[in-house]
Amino acid sequence: MTSGILLLVHNSLLAICLTGAWLVILLYAVLSLAGYLYYREVARAPRRRQGPDEWPPVSILVPAHNEEIVISGTIESLLHLDYPPHLMEIIIIDDSSTDRTREIVEHLMATDRRVKLVAIPHGFGGKGKSHALNLGLRHARHELIAVYDADNSPEPQSLRDLVRELVSDATLAAAVGKVRTLNRATNFLTRCINVEFISFQWTVQAGRWRVFRLASLPGTNYVIRREALEKVGGWDPGAIADDAELTVRLSQEGYHIRFVPYAITWEPEPQDWGVWLRQRLRWARGGTYVVRKFFPRLFRLRRRNLVLEVLHLATMYHVFFFVLLLSDFILAVGLIGGVAVGSAGGPLLALWGLAVAVFLLEMAIALAVEGENTPVNLLAAAVMYFTYCQVWIYVCAKAHYLDVVKQERLRWDKTLRLPRPAGVGGRQ
Repeated sequence: MTSGILLLVHNSLLAICLTGAWLVILLYAVLSLAGYLYYREVARAPRRRQGPDEWPPVSILVPAHNEEIVISGTIESLLHLDYPPHLMEIIIIDDSSTDRTREIVEHLMATDRRVKLVAIPHGFGGKGKSHALNLGLRHARHELIAVYDADNSPEPQSLRDLVRELVSDATLAAAVGKVRTLNRATNFLTRCINVEFISFQWTVQAGRWRVFRLASLPGTNYVIRREALEKVGGWDPGAIADDAELTVRLSQEGYHIRFVPYAITWEPEPQDWGVWLRQRLRWARGGTYVVRKFFPRLFRLRRRNLVLEVLHLATMYHVFFFVLLLSDFILAVGLIGGVAVGSAGGPLLALWGLAVAVFLLEMAIALAVEGENTPVNLLAAAVMYFTYCQVWIYVCAKAHYLDVVKQERLRWDKTLRLPRPAGVGGRQ
């Protein structure tokens, strides 16, 4: 009798968990299809054209802390943007660097008047990207603000594409572009990062825009209206995921953010697992900070986009964590023949295999849209579920431990920069 009740409870809990996991899987499957439809729409629709006299002036903000390895190449890329030169200013915010960053910027200032320097004195800097951006904003002269990371190489037309989309729709607070992995062919890790970024942008960014008219700010390659930025109070200095937190506050005010997939910037990603882990731990803690900040008010909020954005972050940093754990549990139970759940071993393995197949299909669609569905990338996508994705369990678990158990204060941790590889923006 007791064993029968325990088996019933066990199977009921497993059924509930499976239902929850499959709801997440199906949601991302729908977004993946929507992302593909958005790609078809963008590919078929002619881009709007504007004459040179119609372009508004833009202030480009580049926060920089110890960026001597990459800052020169980034500034050169920005100077070569296909945008009227007299309508651009490039503001490098030197966040108390201890290397040659300031010296390099000052040298480039002498060669082009568009380059400007905002130097944060030692003792007042090192407080994170949000703090630096807020200081840079005070020196910006224009109403449109573009943001690029200090290791970026935007394609020449990217700023035009972002500005064109932003000024064509008064309901938009910002237009965001696509980020591509410059060193994607270096090793297995960079290939996984490349597949992840492609999948995220064509599923979460493009898919959500197509279904909900909703996208998120990335950390780089976006243009935002100064009016909207100031209305929500600028960047939050307490947020180490400045992009996610600002997205939520913009949604709270009823603004929209559009994903513009043909506005592309290239950036090198971590090539070492230790560097990658520190970066993703910062992202995870930054994401959970946003969830903790807004989730208690979630069901009192009237803005649909705000609710959806907070739920998206909760899914990414909480639900997906448990879905991965559940997936591993289902695999383990299925492999041992369903000892704990009667004869459920076969069905559990079938459900697990189907879920993994849907996961791989979503990534294959995104890779095909991007034109990178090569055998090597498809193989990396298949292998990364068992390797790269599983490390996400550790990242989320450690983030929750530091935030909930140790209650450790959030600190900004800049990703280690790498020398810029040759062939910027080219196929590798």
